[in-house]
Amino acid sequence: MIRAFVAVPIEEGVVRRRLLGARSLLPPLQGLRWIPEGQLHFTIRFLGEIEEERVSAARTATATAAAAVSVPFRLALEGLGSFPPRGPARVLWAGCGEGAGALTALARAVEEAFALEGFPREDRPFSPHLTLGRVKDPGSGQRLSRVLATVPSEPFGEVLVSTLVLFRSDLTTRGPDYTELFRAAIESPAAPQ
Repeated sequence: MIRAFVAVPIEEGVVRRRLLGARSLLPPLQGLRWIPEGQLHFTIRFLGEIEEERVSAARTATATAAAAVSVPFRLALEGLGSFPPRGPARVLWAGCGEGAGALTALARAVEEAFALEGFPREDRPFSPHLTLGRVKDPGSGQRLSRVLATVPSEPFGEVLVSTLVLFRSDLTTRGPDYTELFRAAIESPAAPQ
């Protein structure tokens, strides 16, 4: 069994650095574990534990979804928030502005492609966001929720969504290690010859 998910990587270095700069908007919080810069991504579909024999079907579904969207799009990142929406924060995220609808359409294409390959459907609706950190301590989660209510909405820039990646996630004591299993380009259709 392997733990797997489908994501859009954040490959623009300037935007990644601005996202990491969100740390300066918040006070130091014990128990808040920031996502490393090289691991920032939009999780489109978490697959959980799958049999290694199903990786081929997951690759096929990833390629099918990328082909269904077929046109790269720009996505604006702005503002900070947390999950759950009430109570102590457990996840700190950056929100999506212009392009969020296209990201949601990509998530629907992924859901359909994986269902065609026999993967169970996701129970929860897709919520466009980029995870920046996770909070383990409930006290810090409550403090983060209070602080976020006072933080102004900060624009972080735009990214080009042009790639869909199937990742393996191995949990370690340092946090998860991600290994790319398959990459599918979201490409504009070729012009007729």
